[in-house]
Amino acid sequence: MVITNKTMRWIFFLVTSIQLTYCKVILRPTVELDWWQNAIIYEIFPLSFKDSDGDGSGDFKGITQKLDYLIDIGITTIWLTPFFESPLESGGYDISNYLEVQEVFGTIDDFKDLLNAAHSKNLKVIMDFVPNHSSDEHIWFKKSVNNETRYADYYIWKDAKNQAEVLKNNSITPIVPNNWQMIFKGSSWVWHDTRKQFYYSQFTRNLPDLNYRNKNVHEEMKNILKYWIELGIDGIRIDALKHVYESESMEDEPILDINNPVIDYFNLDHIYTGDQVEIYDLIKNWHTLINEFEPKDHQTRIIMTESYTNHSVLYNYYLNGAEIPTNFQFMEDSNDTPKGFEDEIESWITTMPSGSTFNSVFQNHDHPRTASYYGKELVDGINALSLFLPGVSIVLYGGEIGMENIPDKINFARGPMQWDDTKYAGFSDGSSHEPWVAVHPDYVKRNVEFQRYDPKSNLNFFKSVSKLKQTETLKRGGLATGVFNDTVFVLHRFLPGYENYTLIINMDKNHTQSVRLTEKLSNLSDSLTVIIGSANSNFDTGKSILTADTIDLSPGSTIILTEKTETKSTQSSGTQLFITLKTLLLCLFFIKMCNI
Repeated sequence: MVITNKTMRWIFFLVTSIQLTYCKVILRPTVELDWWQNAIIYEIFPLSFKDSDGDGSGDFKGITQKLDYLIDIGITTIWLTPFFESPLESGGYDISNYLEVQEVFGTIDDFKDLLNAAHSKNLKVIMDFVPNHSSDEHIWFKKSVNNETRYADYYIWKDAKNQAEVLKNNSITPIVPNNWQMIFKGSSWVWHDTRKQFYYSQFTRNLPDLNYRNKNVHEEMKNILKYWIELGIDGIRIDALKHVYESESMEDEPILDINNPVIDYFNLDHIYTGDQVEIYDLIKNWHTLINEFEPKDHQTRIIMTESYTNHSVLYNYYLNGAEIPTNFQFMEDSNDTPKGFEDEIESWITTMPSGSTFNSVFQNHDHPRTASYYGKELVDGINALSLFLPGVSIVLYGGEIGMENIPDKINFARGPMQWDDTKYAGFSDGSSHEPWVAVHPDYVKRNVEFQRYDPKSNLNFFKSVSKLKQTETLKRGGLATGVFNDTVFVLHRFLPGYENYTLIINMDKNHTQSVRLTEKLSNLSDSLTVIIGSANSNFDTGKSILTADTIDLSPGSTIILTEKTETKSTQSSGTQLFITLKTLLLCLFFIKMCNI
């Protein structure tokens, strides 16, 4: 009998199919991956990462100075939030020139130096691409306000319902075209006295929405994209993608709660202002553009998207060219329990299009930091979960040391990076200015330098798990999950021929939980070894654990276990022999039946 490649693939599938009996197998092992499919993407908010010149604002040179740190903690890709020319009234997402960099970050040469330095260290660089809107200070908007022919319809302009009366009498209040609402409160329609029309804005009045039903806007954005790709970026993260198109019908959006007299964004069903079908062609077009560069240098470039929307829409993003449609469901209140996590993981992985790559994000610049949302006790657990899951892990700067929210209503998750215990946490030397936003007062002990020398710190725990993510098992292995006592989340990663790994998180921050692994996990060695335990776990590296015994997990603790190769090679239990024979018989039976 000749064993062909096809035969070996089926044998591989059958072997992994019976790796686990009682826990829920969600993902089977896969084949080789492209650079982005196992990436640890580190989100950097440039204003807050590292100030190299003492002016109080982070900059390109500051990021360049810290690239070795990122390599040391296992980061493979950096994602930069907007650094373009901007009045910086909306965190840089208010762009006044897409082809220039904001001077507070440095020069375009400084950015090129950052790109070159990152690439020399095998770090990829993704940038935020903000197509939905511009700043009202953009030259396009100024020309559009003046109704200049080419730019007149670059934005979405509509007459008031009582337009004739308003033009006759300036004292009459213009009536908005419909009930569409801004996300950040108020009507989406902003009256402009110069043009005597409303312009449309989904976020705030200084962010007018661009009109993608104008072909010139498409060409402008394609040229912008080409410019940055030619400069050397490795991918884009498309901001606010679901909002790019609006219906031309201009009908009122349905009210969700008719008993609620308040009409605001969250009481409307956004069937006309979100998730319009034209978005899919837009992704496809931009993906085609990006792919045109691959034959030149044989480098894959990717599209990551931001859309707070349902799975079915995001799965269509996959089908139309987005490699990483960001999964924000782990940040929903309804999913922050072991069962919620398990359901979300299973739902996404088992229904995403074939060949797609899973991704996870538990915090970003718009959401509370892990330490503030889940509590300091669970920082290691949530970081481990993010890195332990298959596919792409997206982490926020400072999450590796457990940074907390700062007391700022808008910039709560964007506090300056805490590098050391010197003034301003080493973010800035403060020679000229204080940091643009206050440093969290806990920086004296919660900083990189302090944690670097503590083997039980959040930082060193993160580094240990990020190294595990580069093992073949976590890169290509299968995934199984289990929930104990409603509060303990267990994930098992397995790959035939390689060490298996088991992550256990007690998400109960108030009580010790006792579990016996053999109740839900089968085919484990009789004894497992601790690779790493969180500081609050009381489990040290190298400690042996009998899987049939009860394990006491202290509140909020996390441990990662493995089956050492030498342990597996000396096993001779009847269970292992039975499973081996069963595997062999199944494989031979399948080969015979299929005549392969």
